[in-house]
Amino acid sequence: MNEQEFETIIEEKNKIIEQQQIKINQLERRLLAYENAHTPPSLSKKKRIPRDSSGKLGAPIGHPKHERAEPKIDEEIIYPINDICPFCNTLLDSKEILEVIEEEIPDMKEVKGIKHLIEWSNCPNCKRRVIAKNSAPTTRFGPNLKSKITLLKHDDRLPLRKVEQSLLRDHNFIISNSGIMKVIRQVAEKLKEPYYEIVKKIRSSNYVYVDETSYKLNGENWWLWTFVYEDIVLFVIRKSRSKAVVEEILGKEYKGIIVCDGWKVYEQFTSRLQRCWAHLLRESFHLKEKYNGFEKYHNQLKNIFDRIIQVRLKPPAVEERLSIIEELKIEILELVRRIKFEENYKKFATTVENGLDYWFTCLEHLEVEPTNNYAEQALRELIVQRKIMGGLRSEKGAETLEVVSTMITTWKKQKKPLMETMKLYV
Repeated sequence: MNEQEFETIIEEKNKIIEQQQIKINQLERRLLAYENAHTPPSLSKKKRIPRDSSGKLGAPIGHPKHERAEPKIDEEIIYPINDICPFCNTLLDSKEILEVIEEEIPDMKEVKGIKHLIEWSNCPNCKRRVIAKNSAPTTRFGPNLKSKITLLKHDDRLPLRKVEQSLLRDHNFIISNSGIMKVIRQVAEKLKEPYYEIVKKIRSSNYVYVDETSYKLNGENWWLWTFVYEDIVLFVIRKSRSKAVVEEILGKEYKGIIVCDGWKVYEQFTSRLQRCWAHLLRESFHLKEKYNGFEKYHNQLKNIFDRIIQVRLKPPAVEERLSIIEELKIEILELVRRIKFEENYKKFATTVENGLDYWFTCLEHLEVEPTNNYAEQALRELIVQRKIMGGLRSEKGAETLEVVSTMITTWKKQKKPLMETMKLYV
């Protein structure tokens, strides 16, 4: 083999290596969606290690016993015995009662039709029409039926065909898929007034937990946002993930604190932030799992977070808390200084350093939590529904979803009975 042939072979091998490297990079980028610090368990390819079983069934010793509450008794059935013993014909001198409690659902109740007859007349003098005062509905279906249809779809997570089947099975009521959607949109229209009241409360809040996740609308990528304050939860669905959505909902003059993840739009909107420690520790744990040398840094971050929790459990005076904040900032800066020069940790170090002014707001304002868990928990139900439905088909459907889901989630948080509360509005 001469030198020229050898160089040709080397060149061909280099081309193959280059092509393989491109494929490796592409595969690594695809794999990153399943192996990163924020991968949800449903997408993770890693098998969770099951916890060791204690080998004992049931609750541990000393655990309080839970029993069903005694039901309200609506009917009594008495089974009398004869005064004479059926075995020896002796007269029985006393009788006692053996109580057996049964809980039963009523038989299927068909939907009843109600005809509203409203008297009216034309005045012979002024020629105006006179109509009797009435509470007749403006739509075909009553509040019980409309509320049940809406809750079957948006609280029980039933697809339209299952809502249809449920109404047929339980009430012998026939309605089409399009009829179901029409009813739910009517309900959403009635709920807009309390929905806008929630928007006003969010805008006037002292703090708010905010998060967002993707949501398909007619095949395009839109965003589902949530804003949580005390016992109210607001959902909005927008095409954008930009600062404009935050400004639209909170208003440009919002002075409260935003508890959030590291998405840049929040910092663009305000400097009054509390960055989520759960996100930070997840990223740190991911690096610890990937690189053996990162474990000591992860443990240091955990220790800082533990100190935050301890201070919040027994908070000292404001001046002392401010002093503690300065100490913790120095500790984090020292940690950043030690890890930022290692290539594998550089991006994480930058994340920690950029959020320096936002990690300890929860110590200055004790009403604010150090994590964004409230917002993430609020999104969870709609993420499950997203998995079931696959997405939305129209902007009208998005508006219906955000209004109905806002009210249902808020009523749940306020521990209000859903059926009875919804009937008040529809």
